Amino acid sequence: MNYRTDRIILIIFLLISTAVAFLPYFVQSEYLLRLITVVIFWIGIAGCWNMMSGYTGYIDFGPVVYFGIGSYVAAIAMTKYMVPFFPSLFLSGLISAVIAFFIGIPTLRLKGAYFAIATFAFAEAMKQISLEFDRTFKVSFFQGSDGITLPISGHDNSFFFYCILPVTFVVMLTHYFIEHSKFGYGLKAINEAETAAEISGVNTTANKLRAYATSAFFLGLYGAIEAYWITYITPSDVFNVQKTVQMVIMTLLGGMGTFLGPIVGATFLTLISESLGTRFVEYYLIMIGGIIIVTILILPSGIIGTLKIRKRLRFI
Repeated sequence: MNYRTDRIILIIFLLISTAVAFLPYFVQSEYLLRLITVVIFWIGIAGCWNMMSGYTGYIDFGPVVYFGIGSYVAAIAMTKYMVPFFPSLFLSGLISAVIAFFIGIPTLRLKGAYFAIATFAFAEAMKQISLEFDRTFKVSFFQGSDGITLPISGHDNSFFFYCILPVTFVVMLTHYFIEHSKFGYGLKAINEAETAAEISGVNTTANKLRAYATSAFFLGLYGAIEAYWITYITPSDVFNVQKTVQMVIMTLLGGMGTFLGPIVGATFLTLISESLGTRFVEYYLIMIGGIIIVTILILPSGIIGTLKIRKRLRFI
């Protein structure tokens, strides 16, 4: 897509985002408002994965670790140190980004399957650390496998809607920045030919590390918000690899390395899952798997990726 088309898409995105911000005043159904909030939540989560893996081509199987870290930082800050939610929220993102920075220094030097395996192993290691921390270090911190109960918020769904919406809005604006900045061109160059990018003067390690830490910051925010929303967390839930799988599938369906990819993919998969899950309780996962396989076979570059390719082909 050319720059003019991208500007039009941005304007439409801003208009729709503004309209969506007023939905709680018009939506009377708590169920519908919660569903909309979940869709926005997953758009942001998929966007975080796309921010790093979609543009660089480095397939990260461990982003859930920063989601889980964010959840536990907020839970510990609120229950052990009585820190209010919003300072805990910022702290969750900050600590997630700092940990990602130091983890990224060695792991981002790996490539291909080695990077994917390393990130997956780190996520599983963090889950086990959380499960065994109390009995290993004799400190009542994580509350072991029993989980942590956060203070009941007392807020309705509209509160969490307004917590999630601005975070997702900033995530998507970050995508637009990546699409149209020197930093973003550097990430795309890494995906196309990393060695050639290095020879051309692109600091590939610094660019990957910046994208990785930024993605982790937002994932930490989402982890903190969800923890406060559901009020009870366990390591098996917040470090569940299934969250990573959903991020990957949503981005693949929408189109990796595109601005609209996470929006389309997350909306499509969340609504399909909700619709089929309420009608076919026992078989809906099989049906969703079939839909995903068929979609990827027909549109191997994702919905938006395929549209972009076809648009370019018209002018060849």
